[in-house]
Amino acid sequence: FWTKNMIDTLAIYFAEKIAVTPFKYNALLSFLRILAAQKDILQQFINIMSFELKPRFQWKLSWCPCVPPVVQTGGVLQPGMSGALFSNNKTLFFVRLDHPSRPNDPVTIPMVYESSGITKRADQINLMPNDYMAQRIQNHFRHCATQFSEQGAGSISSCLLEVLQNLDPSVPTH
Repeated sequence: FWTKNMIDTLAIYFAEKIAVTPFKYNALLSFLRILAAQKDILQQFINIMSFELKPRFQWKLSWCPCVPPVVQTGGVLQPGMSGALFSNNKTLFFVRLDHPSRPNDPVTIPMVYESSGITKRADQINLMPNDYMAQRIQNHFRHCATQFSEQGAGSISSCLLEVLQNLDPSVPTH
């Protein structure tokens, strides 16, 4: 299961994103939760970490190991707490997308991954402010997830890769 590339990605990500000043205990907790996750979930997160460490698309992806400050909940999730939450066969996590056309306005999206291979945005709970670009990205992501799940390859990293490569921030997505 383990390859040198996977171990290198984990080690570099830990050194550059988790074990940095200021140290955040909850970021470490999220990282450890990912390491203890099922093999398929761990593989998906290693892919997400590699997208973040080696940006090569117009969109820059970042996994949020802590719940981001823009999250709006009724007290269930607090900004700064561990951003990788596991319950039964579901994983809730947050990603942030940055684009050069929005230098001071990143888009943060809550995602739910089900161990059955279904990836979707967290639309059953209102976690995020009403951001037009976030809604467009989520709609694009939902379309990608549907396509990949119909093809039998409904993975987090496949859907995110599709968004990173093909989403044009200037063209409306339906």
